[in-house]
Amino acid sequence: MGTDIEIYRLKFVTSIFLASFLFQDASAIQFVSLKSSKINMRVGPGEEFPVSWVFIRAGLPVKLIAEFQHWRKIKCHDNTEGWIHQSMISGRNTAIIIKDKALLYEKNSPKYPKARISKDVIVRVLKVEDQWAKVDINKIKGWMKTEDLWGTNKEKKEIG
Repeated sequence: MGTDIEIYRLKFVTSIFLASFLFQDASAIQFVSLKSSKINMRVGPGEEFPVSWVFIRAGLPVKLIAEFQHWRKIKCHDNTEGWIHQSMISGRNTAIIIKDKALLYEKNSPKYPKARISKDVIVRVLKVEDQWAKVDINKIKGWMKTEDLWGTNKEKKEIG
């Protein structure tokens, strides 16, 4: 019989080993959002793993990077990674503003600025065209440059 620590280590190593086979192709990046305002992120795919972080912001965009049974490994805009249960994920397409005082435009052209939006505001993404995303911020619609957002498939490729 193994000790609890040995069993935990075995489960952790097994989960990491299995998860390494489940990473998605970089060309199939999928962004989703968090469903509720209290979600536990764990160090491994299961309730027996310790909680590493508690999310308190519904709608936060996350990138799916692996799957294991009913668990999804996610990556946040600040590069935090961990596992959450699939029931905590929404298919709603959101993005977070990563530039301080990003501009919201009337049209997908820099000629029509409409408002300045603060960093870390979550927007709902309605459509993406080239370097532009049509967004909804509390029922105010407009266009933003995708380089000012994290959560669309159009932002700059990550290095490393």
